[in-house]
Amino acid sequence: LNGFVSETNATNIFMVDDGVLLTPHADHCLPGITRETVLKLADELNIPSEVRNISLAEFHAADEVFTTGTMGELSPVTKIDGRVIGNGKRGPVTERLQAIYSTLPEREGMATEIPAFTGNYDA
Repeated sequence: LNGFVSETNATNIFMVDDGVLLTPHADHCLPGITRETVLKLADELNIPSEVRNISLAEFHAADEVFTTGTMGELSPVTKIDGRVIGNGKRGPVTERLQAIYSTLPEREGMATEIPAFTGNYDA
């Protein structure tokens, strides 16, 4: 919007530039739960982060890019518009965030208990 990236077709987007995690404002996209969780985890890991307008050119020049969403969790992006991002592989910040994100179900208050299946659905 207005020359800035807001999101992808169904996910929020992040980039890393010189060790700083960046994501666009959520004023023109869905402020996703996974997006908010990643920002909190970055703080927990002492990864500096900023929420601001980001141009497509900045994403092209980023060290790392990844998307977030309920189904894909944190998914590395290695190319945008055919241009290789960083070294073309998942970056170290993405890897650290994926690792800690995978521990969330084990944390108190971060998972919903699913009731036992009884097989009785007679109403």
